[in-house]
Amino acid sequence: MDFKTLEAELKKLTPREHHYQKHHELSDYYEQLDQQKINGELVYVFNNLIPKNQSFQIIKHTRFIPVPYHIHNFIELNYIYSGKCTQIINGKKVTLKKGQICLIDTAVPHSIEDTGIDDIIINLLVNKDYFTKQLSRENFDEGIVLDFVLTALSDKHSHDQYIVFKNSLDTQIRLTIQEMLLENFSSLIGNQRIIENLIAILFTLLVRDFDYETNKTSTTGKEQILEILHYIEENYMNVTLSNLAKIFNYTPAYLSSLIRKETSKNFSQLVIDKKLERANFLVKHTAKPITLCASEAGFTNITFFYKKYQERYGSKPSNERKSAYTK
Repeated sequence: MDFKTLEAELKKLTPREHHYQKHHELSDYYEQLDQQKINGELVYVFNNLIPKNQSFQIIKHTRFIPVPYHIHNFIELNYIYSGKCTQIINGKKVTLKKGQICLIDTAVPHSIEDTGIDDIIINLLVNKDYFTKQLSRENFDEGIVLDFVLTALSDKHSHDQYIVFKNSLDTQIRLTIQEMLLENFSSLIGNQRIIENLIAILFTLLVRDFDYETNKTSTTGKEQILEILHYIEENYMNVTLSNLAKIFNYTPAYLSSLIRKETSKNFSQLVIDKKLERANFLVKHTAKPITLCASEAGFTNITFFYKKYQERYGSKPSNERKSAYTK
C-alpha cells in the first residue's frame, strides 16, 4: 500500500458509516457499556478498546454520528487527517482543523460532535504502560508533553488535562502518522514494533510544537523520577529497592511512595514488567526453552513467571511463540 491507496482507504465508507448515514441514532453497542456519574452526569466508559497483548490501537473515527460523553483508562491522541472535528472536553468546546492534534488524558469526560464525509479523524489510543517504558528509556525531553505524560501516569494527580497542538502545517508529523497507518493496514512481520517506535517519534515531534493550547499548568522537578526509571531499565536484573534508595539518597519507604505516586505502579511491578518484556523477546525471537527464557530474564519461580506472563500478554508463552512464527 502506498500513500495514494491509503488516502482512498481512509475515505472509503465502513459498514458502520453506511449504517449511520441512513440511521442517525446510536447503535446497540452503547447498551453494553458501563456508565459512571461524573459531576452529576452519566458518561460512558470505554476501557476495552486496546487488545490485551498490545500497548496501542489505531482507529479511524466513525463518521456521521456524534459520540456522547465518555471516559477511558488510556491516553488518546486525535489527529485530524482531513476536514475538522469539534469536541466538548470537560465542558469546553474545542474545534480542530486538518493537521491539528488533540491529546486527552485518562478519565477526562469528552464528546465528539457530528462529523461529515470529509472529516477523517485518526484516533491513536495508548496504554499507560507504553509511556512508563518509554520514560525509563529517556525517550521524552522536558516540556509540556513530558509533564502531560507524567501526570497521566500518576494516580495522585487529578486527570482533567488536554493539549491541542495547533501547528497544522507540520509535514513531519503527517508523514509519521501516515507511516503508522501504512504499517497498521499491513500484516508484515514486525509492524507492531515499528508502530511503537513511530509513536515515540510522534511524541518527540510534538515536543517541538510550541503552538499549543492546554488547560494544564506545566510542572517542573521531574528529572529525578526519570533518572530512577532509567536506572531500573538498565539494572532490572539485580536492582533492589534498598539499593536504589541508597543511590538516590532516599529512604526505601519514601522512594516506594514516590515511584507509586509518579507511575501508578510500585517498585516490584516495574521490575517485573521489565523482566516480562525481556522474557517475551526471548520467547518470540529465539528457540530457547521457555524455562530458560524465564531464567535468563531474571525469574526464579517458573509458576510465578507463567502467571505473570498470562496476566500481561493474555496467553501462554508457547502460544505467543507460535503466533510470532506464523506471522
